[in-house]
Amino acid sequence: MRIHRFFTFLILIIIQGQAGSVRFYGDLLLSRGIEDFVTDQGKDQISRALSLFLEHDAIQVVNLEGSMEDVNGRKNGQPLCFPIKPGMMDFLRGFHVVSLENNHSLDTGPLGLQSTMRTLKSMNIIALGGKSNSTVVVSDNGNIGIIAATDVLNNKTDRDKTYLADSPEISNEIQSLKQNCTAVVVYVHWGRELLPIATERMKRLATGYINAGADLVVGTHPHVVGPVGSIQGKPVVYSLGNFLFDQKYAETKKGAILECEINDDGIFNFKLMGCETSINSFLPSPSKSSVFSSENEVLAGCSLSVKRTWTGIFTKDKKEKRLVLDSEKYEKGLWHMELYDKNSKKMETKTLPMPIRKLQLVDLNGNGINEIMLLQSMYSTFDKESAKRVYIYSFEAGFHALWRGTALSRPLIDAVFVPIKNNRPLLVALHSADSFLLRDPTCKRRIITVYKWNGFGFTGIRDMKAENECDGISFISGGVHIVKKGILTSVISAEQLSSDIGFALRN
Repeated sequence: MRIHRFFTFLILIIIQGQAGSVRFYGDLLLSRGIEDFVTDQGKDQISRALSLFLEHDAIQVVNLEGSMEDVNGRKNGQPLCFPIKPGMMDFLRGFHVVSLENNHSLDTGPLGLQSTMRTLKSMNIIALGGKSNSTVVVSDNGNIGIIAATDVLNNKTDRDKTYLADSPEISNEIQSLKQNCTAVVVYVHWGRELLPIATERMKRLATGYINAGADLVVGTHPHVVGPVGSIQGKPVVYSLGNFLFDQKYAETKKGAILECEINDDGIFNFKLMGCETSINSFLPSPSKSSVFSSENEVLAGCSLSVKRTWTGIFTKDKKEKRLVLDSEKYEKGLWHMELYDKNSKKMETKTLPMPIRKLQLVDLNGNGINEIMLLQSMYSTFDKESAKRVYIYSFEAGFHALWRGTALSRPLIDAVFVPIKNNRPLLVALHSADSFLLRDPTCKRRIITVYKWNGFGFTGIRDMKAENECDGISFISGGVHIVKKGILTSVISAEQLSSDIGFALRN
C-alpha cells in the first residue's frame, strides 16, 4: 500500500486488489442496541447475517457510525454518542473500505478517531476519515477512485477535523483522480434523518461533483432509502438507508446496496439490491424480491462507457505514467493499450490490438518497474485450441513480450498475481484438474497452482485443491478469493500463502 499527498491537506490511499465489482452499503452501527444484542446473544448471529452479503466477490464499502471508545476524549452532554468497544470491530472483517466521514466519527474525540483508523489499518481495511478521505482501488478494471465527505456535523468544532462535502478542494480532488482513474465515486454523508427525499442542497452538491468529473454519487445518513436521480446521464443514489442498525421505525428497517460493475465492453453498470431487517431484530438479510425495480430502470439509463485506466512506473526513467485499455472500434473483442506521460498527457506507445480478458500490473523483478500480466484468449498448436493463457509484457525498451503463455501446468481458468511481503510476487492460477494430454472440457474438478517467476518463465511450487466448478480467482486487500459464480468459496491470506511455501521461495 502506497500513500501519496494531494494538495495541502488531502491524503490519497491506494489499496491493491483484483476484483470485478464494487459494492456500497449504507450506515452500520456497532454501538448501543447492536452492542447490547451481542452482549446477550453473542457474535454468531450477526456474523452469519453479514456473511450473506460479504460472500460476494467484490470490493465492499460501508459507512461506520461511531468511533472506538476513548474515555478522555468522549464529549460530555452529546445526546447521541456511539463509542465502539474493540471487540465489536471484528464485524468489519470482510469490508475493504470503511468511511468515517460522518457526524459520529468524532464521538469519542480525535484520539478515538485515530484509534479507529489504526485498528482498521491493522485489519487490512482502508479507513477514510479526518483528512485521509480518498482511496484508489486498483481493480480488474483499473483504478477506481473513492472520495468520502460529510455534510453533517454534531459539533461546529469538528469542522477542521473532517472533510466537508462543500469543501472547495473537493472539485480539484475529483479532477485529479479523474485523470488517473477509470471512474470516480463520491460517497457522501448528507441530507436529513428519516426524510426519503433529495433536498435542494443535496442536488446542488451532487451537481457540483458531477460537473467536476465524478461518475457516481452515493449518499448515506438519512437512515431511510432515498430516491435515485440522474445528472448529465450519471447516477446519484441519494441515500442507501441502514445496513446494520438498531433503529425501530419500519422505514429504517429497509436498506439498499449499490453494486457497480464494469463489463468486458468497458460499460459501467449500476444496480440496487435490497436488504431488510425484521421488526424487533437487528439482523439484516437480502430482500427476496426486486424492491427497487423503478430505481434500477433509472440506473440502467445511466450506464457509462469508460476507459479502463491504471497508473504506475513502466520504464527506467521512473516517471509515473498512465496506462489505458481501449477497445478497437471496428473489431469487437479486441483491445489495445495506450501509455501516456502523466504530466504532458502525450501518448508514448500504442500496442497492436489483442484479445485481452484481464490485465494486471506486476513488478516481477522487484526493481520498481511494472510489467503487464494479460490473460489472453489465444490459439496454440500445443493443445490445438483457443483458450485463456497468461502473457507477460514490458514497456521497457519498447513494448515487447517477456513470456508467451503457451501453457502453465494445466488448462487455465483464471489467474492473479499476489504481492508477497519481503519477496517477489507469486502467480496464483486456477486450473481445470484435467491435463493437456488427456483434455476433458467437461471436467469439474479444480486445482490451484502457485508459481514463481524465474526470469524466463514460471516454476510451479505448490498445488492445492479447490471446490469443484470454481470459475474465478481474485486478490483484494491481502486475501486470495476463490470464486464460484460470483460467490466466495474460500479465502487464502497472502501471509498464509507466503508462510506455507516459504521454503520453496527461498530455494
